Amino acid sequence: MEKLISRGAEADIYLGKWGFLDAVYKVRVKKPYMVEDLDAFLRKSRTIREAKMLRAARSFIPTPYVFYVGLKTYTIVMQFIEGQAMKDIIKNKPELSYVAGQYLAKLHNNGIAHGDPNTSNILFDIKNNTWLMIDFGLSYYTERIEDYAVDFHLFKEILNVQHVEVYDQALNAFSEGYFSTSKITKDKFLNKVEEIEKRGRYARRINF
Repeated sequence: MEKLISRGAEADIYLGKWGFLDAVYKVRVKKPYMVEDLDAFLRKSRTIREAKMLRAARSFIPTPYVFYVGLKTYTIVMQFIEGQAMKDIIKNKPELSYVAGQYLAKLHNNGIAHGDPNTSNILFDIKNNTWLMIDFGLSYYTERIEDYAVDFHLFKEILNVQHVEVYDQALNAFSEGYFSTSKITKDKFLNKVEEIEKRGRYARRINF
């Protein structure tokens, strides 16, 4: 590991080398407020799960290669992607969210919920001229339509909060991409998304 490039609640991200290849090291960090044995168990189990989900998702959509999983250091070493995040491009090209919709639907078609779909987690790989999805730390296997609808809702929320100036165009493209690929009946799915959003609005009113 050579350079810290980001620090999050769950993990620190470093840029380094794996042999002669540029690599990203994702290191899950200790939480000082948590009981040590529980903290170690959670970091280990989440490291294993994320590596498995990255490898599984690669069968359906482009994701970074996993080079190594270190269970004692709670580390995943993976391919470094030289490129740009969708969040940095979408303002001028809102139609790009079509790709996000396609990728999310492909995951759902194969029983995977991403857990944190957003425009920061989709990168354009300049070298290979393709989009990749990253950060599967919250991903899990599921067959519940509600879980897929939560993913869909989360991406809508990101567009509404971070990309409000192109929200309508980006949402339309995202929806088109999703339903061009999804195996789920559109009306049934959108009803579930609406149900989740109504629940969220009700919860916010209660909190106020």
